[in-house]
Amino acid sequence: MQIIKSGNDFKLFIKNHEILNSTQIHYGKGKHKFKENHGHFKIKEKVKVIKKENIDLQTKLVSKNISEILIDIPQQYNRINITFSGLESEKIYGGGEQYTHLNLKGKKFPLWVQEQGVGRGHDLISFATKFKGISGSWYTTYFPSPIFLSTFGYALIFETYSPMIVNLKGKDLKYEIWDNTLKIIIIEGENLTDLAKEIRDYFDIKHHLPEWIHGTIIASQGGIESLDRKMKKLKENDVPVSAFWCQDWSGTINTSFGKQVYWNWEYDDKSYKALPEEIKRLNNEGIKFLSYINPFLIEGSRLYNIAKENNYFVRNSSNEVYKIYVTSFPAGLIDLTNKNAYEWYKEIIKNNIINIGTTGWMADFGEYLPVDAVLSSGENVVNYHNRYPVDWAKLNYEAIKESHKKDLTFFMRSGYFNSVSYCPIYWAGDQNVNWSKSDGLSSVVPAALSVGLSGVDFFHWDAGGYTSLMWMKRTPELFMRWIELSSFSLIMRTHEGNRPYKNVQFDSDEKIFKHFIRMSRVHYSLKNYLKKEITKSLNQKLPVIKHLCLNYPEDKESLNQKYEYLLGDDILVAPILEKGKKEKKVYLPPDKWIHLWTNRRFLGGEYIKVKADLGFPPIFIKQDSPFLEEIFSEIESINKKLK
Repeated sequence: MQIIKSGNDFKLFIKNHEILNSTQIHYGKGKHKFKENHGHFKIKEKVKVIKKENIDLQTKLVSKNISEILIDIPQQYNRINITFSGLESEKIYGGGEQYTHLNLKGKKFPLWVQEQGVGRGHDLISFATKFKGISGSWYTTYFPSPIFLSTFGYALIFETYSPMIVNLKGKDLKYEIWDNTLKIIIIEGENLTDLAKEIRDYFDIKHHLPEWIHGTIIASQGGIESLDRKMKKLKENDVPVSAFWCQDWSGTINTSFGKQVYWNWEYDDKSYKALPEEIKRLNNEGIKFLSYINPFLIEGSRLYNIAKENNYFVRNSSNEVYKIYVTSFPAGLIDLTNKNAYEWYKEIIKNNIINIGTTGWMADFGEYLPVDAVLSSGENVVNYHNRYPVDWAKLNYEAIKESHKKDLTFFMRSGYFNSVSYCPIYWAGDQNVNWSKSDGLSSVVPAALSVGLSGVDFFHWDAGGYTSLMWMKRTPELFMRWIELSSFSLIMRTHEGNRPYKNVQFDSDEKIFKHFIRMSRVHYSLKNYLKKEITKSLNQKLPVIKHLCLNYPEDKESLNQKYEYLLGDDILVAPILEKGKKEKKVYLPPDKWIHLWTNRRFLGGEYIKVKADLGFPPIFIKQDSPFLEEIFSEIESINKKLK
């Protein structure tokens, strides 16, 4: 990397190619318009771009492969436009969590935290939800991020929470930032592997996972009696359950969307009577209890009334509580810029969740801050919107840190930029219970790969999917394939969905339950391997679920794979993601591989076809893996026991 300066002008070179100079930075004034509906935003803008003048530019080479650019434009303007010189052959990755495309070259999209959408504009359900304004688009995501990696050998980190419009349609790479100050970090590396490591260095990520995450985490609703019934059945069948996740611990409310959690973060003394004592009992049986929270409080609840009295909610233009409808009921959103509200909510987590014995929780939402809200801090809401989920992650992180208790963790779906510094685990959000590549089973694989490139170490998904609307219901085949996928992932956690009684569950019939028992045991058999890979992930500064290119950076065909992944270094997962499929064409990267179910050996660097009946997804293990014998022995033992 080289910077050549001349007064206030500069030229930046990567591998002797000029990617940026001072004449490629402009500024302007823009007007924007947002249309929001249930966390979905449509963005329109008009921008007048001014030629470069009076721009304060500061550049410095931080190290031999990292440089910084500071940009400051006149205060009356609110758009910074930067054009990086691209190459026809380069591919661009990153941008946070992407469900549809990994290579973003040729695309134009905003970076704006929002609901991912139901259908995301690509399948039949999208037409039905479009009229309700909740269908989304290919780029809508809970966790965008201003981080981009080029196969030419450099990464860009835009240090901003302000909205961005990214235009990668032509040869050059254009970024529009809605602000008048900006810091850009430019990192040079030989390949995407080097860049992914440098991104983790930048965020100084050091998250650790508790031991209990290696067992199966069972979603349960309906109270302690329902939990006990499930636990009895699972224990009788030797399912390695480590935790029960009860999102309805605070009660439920029936809405047009389905059975939802009652958003008042105190345990429900009817269905979860004497919950602290029940949690102690579960712990004595080796079972952890997980719960749920989000930054909303339902109107009329006890905690809502306290927050309203103390002005802890974001306000509307009339200085009243901004009533937000996530589904069909009004709720108040905690103003995280209000220090008193922030600390009060943190105490709720410590007192009402941690201190009753809860070991972990889903910290949901973070996308809904309206652009016309009024914040306690007085800051521009449009420029704060993307920061809201970061502060939400920080609040949960601090609650755990200040509790001084071990083995606690939480997981989120929303995020932006440095959310990864605070949240240890992410999950893919609310997928449809279908096979869709845009918003169903298939979409979680690109999501895992893209966030892995954007700085996330630990990632998982709802086994079985979540959203069931109109004709969409889980089929046994879909559920079983999703369970297979989860069994060869870092964390296996089920979800009953928004309409649990209309969708198949892990014990809906004997065939599904037998499949679930076997795959749960298979997942648990990987415990020693995954523990080693988690440690290795932290040391190597790479994710556990990896794009093939991170281990095989010189292999062009590995770069093209977006529906296969490496689980650690030694296991290749090529899941069945299509209805009715019983075989798959799999690309094996250049290495020696053994098919898990048949012991057939393959030399990589080519595509092969393998059978993949239910219960036998295409899984391959590196021939030189130190865990090879252990994994094969465990699988053989599991199969014998279930015969």
